[in-house]
Amino acid sequence: MKIKRLRLAGFGPFKNEQVVDFERFDDDGIFLITGKTGAGKSSILDAVCFALYGSVPRYEGTESQLRSDHCEPGDPTFVELEFGLNGNDYRIFRTPRYLKAKKRGIGTTVSAPDARLEIRDAAAVDAAADAVDGWRGLAARPVDVGNELSRILPLKQDQFLQVILLAQNRFQRFLLAKTDDRREVLRTLFGTSRFQSLETELITRRKALDDELTGVRVRLETLAASAARHVPAGTEPGTAAPDLAWFEAATAELEQALAVAVAAAARADAALVDATAGLRAQEEMRARQDRRDAATATLAVLDERSSVVDADRDDLAAAHRAARVWPQIEAESAALAAALDAARAEVAARENWITVNGSDEVDQDGDDDQDAVPLSATIDLLLEQLGSLNDVLAAEEELPALDVESGS
Repeated sequence: MKIKRLRLAGFGPFKNEQVVDFERFDDDGIFLITGKTGAGKSSILDAVCFALYGSVPRYEGTESQLRSDHCEPGDPTFVELEFGLNGNDYRIFRTPRYLKAKKRGIGTTVSAPDARLEIRDAAAVDAAADAVDGWRGLAARPVDVGNELSRILPLKQDQFLQVILLAQNRFQRFLLAKTDDRREVLRTLFGTSRFQSLETELITRRKALDDELTGVRVRLETLAASAARHVPAGTEPGTAAPDLAWFEAATAELEQALAVAVAAAARADAALVDATAGLRAQEEMRARQDRRDAATATLAVLDERSSVVDADRDDLAAAHRAARVWPQIEAESAALAAALDAARAEVAARENWITVNGSDEVDQDGDDDQDAVPLSATIDLLLEQLGSLNDVLAAEEELPALDVESGS
């Protein structure tokens, strides 16, 4: 980051507007700000810090002491800073909280703090239609400006005050700081953080490799102890540590034992396959036997019930045959009842005739007395009864054939 230009007014000892162009000293490489005590040397640095972070280290964040004591109520107080970073030029404008003259009436009122952040670069000038003199606004409130600067600036305020701008009242604090705190400041100042990261990475890798080597050694010792328990007695290393020849002999012996074990395992696998197939066949036979036993039990139950089923079957057949002649039986019963009624009617008619005529013979002329029942009515009644009797007689004549059919 390079500070290029500072403009301030009503700030610290400066009542009127002052402009400091730092780019004028680019050819000198380094420059010195000198002046008498109280001339405003530290105020220039305070203005830079106030523009970037909104506070001044000497006053520990209080804004009441930033405004110049020489200002009148109508004089402005502001700081404007231009700096370059990552190929872009930025401009910050800030005002603290202070008392200013009222626009109407007499007296003063509190002026709220204000802040603006602008950018000027080739891309911004071409893309921004509302850019003024090449400057385009990025933020227009103190909160938004602070958020945007925290994203743009590479250092936080504490780091900036320790690395770039060491205030007068903090120099002794830096000298009396702990070694780790000063090491962190110097590491940030000289950009040696990458070396610390490399050192940390190397230490971590060394510890990991040491742990891995220890694990390998423990595993080798375990394998050697395990191999010593499985090798023949003639190849035991004894009290001395086993050498390569001992391991080769033990390996050959173990490989031979492994071949024998592999052959035995193959035979065991074949036996397992055969046993599994036999077990599956036995299980299938057992399932078929269970189904056979269940069918036999069901058949025995059905055999016990066969006589009852045959009787029920005969009863059902007889019921079917009876159902076919039942209408004729009912007709026969009705005909017999009708014939009986007709006979009774005939007897009643004869008795009525005898009662009326005093004789059971009919008058040849067919004339009845005045109080006698008309003969035509009696004849119609008898003819009606005779028709019913004829139907009953026909139904009765069909009974023998129906009896033969039902008996078959």
